[in-house]
Amino acid sequence: MDAMSVGAIDHLDMIMLDYPGPNDDSVRGQWRAFEEMKLMDKTVDDLAVSNFSAEQLDAILSNERSIRPTVNQLPFSVAYHPGGTRLIDYNTERNILVQSWSPLSRVLRSDFSDLLEAIGKRYNKSPAQVGLRWIVQSGASFCTQSRSRTHFAEDLNVFDFALTETEMDAISKLA
Repeated sequence: MDAMSVGAIDHLDMIMLDYPGPNDDSVRGQWRAFEEMKLMDKTVDDLAVSNFSAEQLDAILSNERSIRPTVNQLPFSVAYHPGGTRLIDYNTERNILVQSWSPLSRVLRSDFSDLLEAIGKRYNKSPAQVGLRWIVQSGASFCTQSRSRTHFAEDLNVFDFALTETEMDAISKLA
């Protein structure tokens, strides 16, 4: 909380617990501290987690009174999606949104870019836009960063087309 006062910050839209503790008790203890920020201090609107497995989420959700995380930020991209969409499905069933962090890492290398480029030509989209659209259609959201206003706008321009089931399957098989 001292860090917030130094920056004259008195409220957060969301705070994220990154890298869960080594065991369930640790996870639950960390989560209780976040819940206090939301309920008692009223300094934060939403609570989120990052890199939580299904088992680690269960450590929180096993207490019916616990506040449910709104987001679980995970490594999920065309280049890396172990287990397909199982973890997305698990989170969705619990009303937790999966957000892909670093969604374009390794995606634009040659072994991925040829297919993404070919699909993108059909829609007048870049390989990056095709990769981001694949994430959205898989049931997740994404966060990107860019120093370029043009790239940032391009990253957001993925909601005016839809990939076919065949295209989704072909992209899913890349990793």
